[in-house]
Formats: sequence, C-alpha cells, structure tokens
Amino acid sequence: MPGLFVVRHCEPAVTGVLLGQCDPPLSEAGRAHAASLRLPKLAAIFSSPLRRARETAEAIARGAPVQIIDDLREISYGAWDGRAWREIEAEEIAARKMADWRGVTPPGGEPWRDFESRVARALERIRAGPRPAAIVAHAAVNRVIANIDQDYGGIHEL
Repeated sequence: MPGLFVVRHCEPAVTGVLLGQCDPPLSEAGRAHAASLRLPKLAAIFSSPLRRARETAEAIARGAPVQIIDDLREISYGAWDGRAWREIEAEEIAARKMADWRGVTPPGGEPWRDFESRVARALERIRAGPRPAAIVAHAAVNRVIANIDQDYGGIHEL
C-alpha cells in the first residue's frame, strides 16, 4: 500500500480561469466527488489552506486529523489570479510565459523557484509525519511533489 497519497482538490465553484490563490469553495459536483473518494484508513491528512483543498480534505478525512500547511497553497499568478487565459493571452508577457512557464513570472506573481522551495519545505515537514497519509493540494503543487525524488514508501497520485 502506498505510504502517501497525493490528491488534487475536487472541482471548485469557479472554473475556466487560473485560480492561483483565489479561494472559491467546491462546486456541488466537487463536493459530491470528494464525498465519493475512497482511500484506505489514513493516519493523517495534510492540506493546503485554500478552501477547495480544505473541503476536499475534510470530505476524505473520515476521522483522520487534517493538518493545514500554508506552504501547500497553490502558486500565485499575481495579476492573473482569477482571470481566463483568453484575457491574459493578449498581454505580451503571456507568450513569454508559454515559452518558459517556470522561468517567467506574471506581474505580482510568485517566482517558480520560490514556489518550488516552499512546496519542498512542506514536503520535508510531511516526511516526518505518520503513514499512511494524504496530501490534498493543487495541480502545480502536486507536480512539484511528483518531481521531488523522495522515498515515502510509495506515492500514489489521485
């Protein structure tokens, strides 16, 4: 059995935009999906503080403690948070971002290196925690976690 499950939050009430650090709740469909997730009995759940992740974590907890870790929050896209790509792509920086997603930071956004560092910091903290456990976070957070080569007794992404 995997020692650590990595779960992306379920569908938020706001879709079609770069959410970044916007904080909408889950949609009705997202709440139903979260309630339907079946994981083995977990010793702990580690969650982003953003509502869509917290609501997903609480739905799958089934008695396991949910620990909020601020460093698991999604990357900030700054001025792009909450905006649709069709609006953003008119900006000159959008083409540069598409050519170098990790190297170009949107206005007021979080540099990728800073983001990777804080997710790695969260993972170091989680490493010392009980197993089996789950991390409930976001697409970019989960990509960073998947790229860190750590031995957790097995990582399984949902």
